[in-house]
Amino acid sequence: MYKISYIADGINTEYLFSFPFFQTSDVCVSADNKILDSGDYSVAPNEDFSGGNVVFSVAPSDGVNIDIFRRISLSRVIDYQPTEKIDPEALNSDFNFLLEAFKDLRSVDVDLTEWKNIHDNVLSFLEYNLSVIEDKLSGGSVLGLYKNLLSVLDNALPQLINDYGSITEPAPNENRDDYGVL
Repeated sequence: MYKISYIADGINTEYLFSFPFFQTSDVCVSADNKILDSGDYSVAPNEDFSGGNVVFSVAPSDGVNIDIFRRISLSRVIDYQPTEKIDPEALNSDFNFLLEAFKDLRSVDVDLTEWKNIHDNVLSFLEYNLSVIEDKLSGGSVLGLYKNLLSVLDNALPQLINDYGSITEPAPNENRDDYGVL
């Protein structure tokens, strides 16, 4: 990723940058790591879009960290028609655009060894949790709790309610607090 940084002095409103871009919307600016709205600044490009100046409408405060960077919007710029000749300049421009976009993607440097370690650790953690869940559902504690609940209900409910839902005998006094008055 193309990026240049400055520390604002509270007076200067123009900051130079020298990296290639395709349109002014490719140039982004942040102040203290907060991306600014394009209304806060304007971009004055060089003739060949190899750099230019960022001009602020109001000078950034003293000590503010200014970052000017490129963020290419991946979108089609040229539409090739099947019945027309392909203009070599347009084709070269299209390939240059793709090449620069790939350079920006590659600049996001990822330590593949670190990523693999993180991935493997997360994967082994998820596999362990899956095995625990499968174990618990296939017998373990869930089934044990279910069987325990069935045995409690098997012993308590027949004394209170018959198959049709009517009360067959009153709840004993010692259980009245648990079941209420039925």
